[in-house]
Amino acid sequence: MSDPAAKPAGPPRLRTVLCTCGGLYGALVLRRLRACQSLEICAVIRSSRVIEPRFGFLRGAVEQIRRSGLTYALYLWCATTLADWLCSVAGIGAVPTRSASGTSVYTTRNINDAQGLQFLAACAPDLLISAFFNQRVHAPALALPKQGCLNIHPALLPDAKGVDPVFQSLLHGLPPLGVTVHFMTPELDAGRIVAQRSFEGGARSSVFAVTARLYAQGAELLASVMESIAAGATGTPQGGIGSYQSWPTRGEVRQLRARGGALLHWADLVRFKSF
Repeated sequence: MSDPAAKPAGPPRLRTVLCTCGGLYGALVLRRLRACQSLEICAVIRSSRVIEPRFGFLRGAVEQIRRSGLTYALYLWCATTLADWLCSVAGIGAVPTRSASGTSVYTTRNINDAQGLQFLAACAPDLLISAFFNQRVHAPALALPKQGCLNIHPALLPDAKGVDPVFQSLLHGLPPLGVTVHFMTPELDAGRIVAQRSFEGGARSSVFAVTARLYAQGAELLASVMESIAAGATGTPQGGIGSYQSWPTRGEVRQLRARGGALLHWADLVRFKSF
């Protein structure tokens, strides 16, 4: 006999795989998604790629330095490897590196290879969420989650596409800062937009600080629209082509510093919990 005082069960939570490079940005997103009642984070796919899947860590680091300079490479190290450790000691909750507590973890240079597709299929996900993930997800992987794949992009699409749109926005002043939640397609940063939010007050902040706040806001934005996504919302097409920017060049990094900008302030690491 049923209990008349019992509350009716809500809709089932969506089995969700988070794809990320970890660090502070990934940790901020994971923390918010774990608090979302609509989602069950069943797995995390961590990227170990540096530039290209064929490169090991050392060769990839050398190529990153060749393209963007040592300062930018050190910024990425702070945002990932150092930030993983700081998240652990600061109590933020680092993105896990090992499977535990019902969450499987898989680390790969290429989510699209046979092993990556096998892991993703075994997760039987309803949803895939990408946030601070440096790999293009190809059509076979995109087809596996039942309700699609979403990306948190730390910029306003379609105007600011690319691997580090925050850097480009702080360097050039255009377009305005913001965050976009959009469905993923094989073409980078081109899928239908679910939600967007502009961001004020980043002009004097570092790339690190602005990016952290945008990923935190992006996770909040995604959580706020989960009911519509679960109900089958498909978003709206992007209203233009926009422009895609690859990794910053050495010259662009120098320009940012010459204009008073910064990739990272050491104070950012001291106030880690404020993001």
